Amino acid sequence: MTGHPPQHDRPAVRGSRRPVLLGVLGAALVAGLVALALPRVAAEVMPAARPSAPDPAHRPGDVPGWQLVWSDEFDGSTVDRARWNVRNGEARDIDLGCNVDDAENVIVSGGVLTLRAQRKTTVCGSQLRQYTEGYLDTIGKASFRYGRFEVRAESPNGPADSQGLWPAFWLRPDDGGKGEIDVVELPGGAAYHRAATQAIFYDYTPVKQDQRWEFPSGHPGDGFHTYTTEWEPGVIRWYIDGRQVWQRDRGTTPWFDEAFDKPFNLRLNFQVGGWLGRPDAATRFPADFRVDYVRVWQR
Repeated sequence: MTGHPPQHDRPAVRGSRRPVLLGVLGAALVAGLVALALPRVAAEVMPAARPSAPDPAHRPGDVPGWQLVWSDEFDGSTVDRARWNVRNGEARDIDLGCNVDDAENVIVSGGVLTLRAQRKTTVCGSQLRQYTEGYLDTIGKASFRYGRFEVRAESPNGPADSQGLWPAFWLRPDDGGKGEIDVVELPGGAAYHRAATQAIFYDYTPVKQDQRWEFPSGHPGDGFHTYTTEWEPGVIRWYIDGRQVWQRDRGTTPWFDEAFDKPFNLRLNFQVGGWLGRPDAATRFPADFRVDYVRVWQR
């Protein structure tokens, strides 16, 4: 409960009213001077707010009907290697970058994981790549058959400087076979930066189902947003900032049970280039995909 303490009744003051009037005028003058000074004082002592800082209100805990079973709050100074693998020296044929385990690309500081993409020429296996990027996974460390998967993250993508940038949080089966669940993909560029993609894959022919959900106002790069997927037997639901935006089930997806009835591991990465295009001259580097937390709940 907030507010001012109650004001108790005061006895009437007898005698001349002049001292009282002078006292009132003096108090008013002092109050006016204080009021004029307050904005300046406040400006001097109040630190500037970080518009994209982690929110202390988003601390880990159980969600009604779910129990927290795994999380990373990124509260340390380095990636927790007990939770994550950091891929290194990996050049994939689906993008243009090289996944590197490098302190310039994978950064943990101030309660945030930053995956940084850079325009930097590097030898990557037997190839020469023009970009470096970060890729974390939990293969061999943690996997889940069903659950509620959530990331709170800030996209690097604006309307004019993010063509070819593509961060994501997604799941793949431990057996490496059929199935993929994309909690969120955040491709950049003028055509895509305002939307968040939800998707499932049967294979990489590709047989897939997806949608791009455009924010009613703002976009994924205007601050931290929460992306959640609830995966249960026979149904998968997607949420953005607590609002359900999509659902797939046995009725929408004939191959649902074949693809989504086995353990999946977690993937968190920042891709440069791919299906939606490569960077152009306006794409800004370095670019940062910032992650406040990753959490998993189960029934």
